[in-house]
Amino acid sequence: MYRCEMTAEKPLIYFVKLLRFSNTNAYVEAQLRLRFPEATVRVVDLRSAFNRPSWTLLGALSRALVGALFSLARDRASGRGRSGTLMADVRYRLLRMPATFAALSRFARRSMERERARLWFTIQTQSMWNCAVAGIPNFVYTDSTVLANLYFRHKDLGSLPAPGWLALERAIYADAAKTFVMSEHVARSLIELYGIEPAKVARAYVGANLRAPPGSPQPVPADDKTILFVGVEWERKGGPELVEAFLRLPERHRDARMLIVGVSPALDARNCEVIGRVPPEKVPDYYARAAIFCMPSRLEPFGIAFIEAMMHAVAVAAPGHGAMLDYIMEKETGVLFEPGDPADIARALTWLLDNPAERQAIALRGLEAVRSVYTWDAVGSRLRAGIMSSLVPCGAQSGLELTARRRRLPPPA
Repeated sequence: MYRCEMTAEKPLIYFVKLLRFSNTNAYVEAQLRLRFPEATVRVVDLRSAFNRPSWTLLGALSRALVGALFSLARDRASGRGRSGTLMADVRYRLLRMPATFAALSRFARRSMERERARLWFTIQTQSMWNCAVAGIPNFVYTDSTVLANLYFRHKDLGSLPAPGWLALERAIYADAAKTFVMSEHVARSLIELYGIEPAKVARAYVGANLRAPPGSPQPVPADDKTILFVGVEWERKGGPELVEAFLRLPERHRDARMLIVGVSPALDARNCEVIGRVPPEKVPDYYARAAIFCMPSRLEPFGIAFIEAMMHAVAVAAPGHGAMLDYIMEKETGVLFEPGDPADIARALTWLLDNPAERQAIALRGLEAVRSVYTWDAVGSRLRAGIMSSLVPCGAQSGLELTARRRRLPPPA
């Protein structure tokens, strides 16, 4: 446990992030400000490290870039690794090089050290740096771990970072006062594959990226056969397999149609409408028009789009792995299929189309399964409870403001 002493100043919470993290960072920041009114929240976006990089950072990034390009060339020559665009693959590997990790960690800690006397705790999203400061509790909130990918049926060993980076990643969780995860398989990976004590792993889950969840959504009419895909990465999210599955639907469902939102692949397929990018506030309009949502990702850290669809009373067809197994039960709250298998995706879609009454019932049960668990209000409550269980909130009950000058205490007897 960590204890803080009382002074006239509010303690500081440092929130360290990188860019948007699929909109998660904005919601986490809002919840920290709401749930910890006794503290001042400071935000460090590591993007600022690249605005006016120091010579030290430039040197580290240069070394990391050489390593990233070498590993990418090696893996592409052997047919391994990710299959995104060249820039996306380089960026992915650059952020998973030990030199980049060390440089981002130093940058994150720099401003914290100057205000160490008032630091209450730090919290970071994702695990591509370690912002832990000695003697100050650090908390981690993440959607995945690198080794959690080993649980997927179509795991790609060529995408794993170097052993040196994996050791740095493990140190994040070992140093953390607690790691909050979005799903059960990630919690399992921390315990089984990283050796983290179960007491230091907490399930916070995640909230749907909806500004205002629909009040009382209802499934679309039984005769509606609209299938929806929402995603900004066509290949990784399984778009080509979904199109192949759609074209395999039996003749009795030739009137089914598919909407593709978020990306604009070049398609020439019957009844397929490519919508492309739309403003975030317009995405719910497409959920409200769909009978079935399907995003057949082979690798998926969480799959928040499934939650968003279920919040709109849309029946989901999902790959049977990863976080989807936390909230999708076969023919209860959705239908599962074998990842990467267009024939099995077509089977799942056909069953939902053949059984419209069951599809509507599944949609309503799915809505009930997620509507109270996967909200940012619920996540914020879990974060507050989990963080405070590791801290001694001295002075909070009397209304006095706190400081972050603290000392490490032995565990209670």
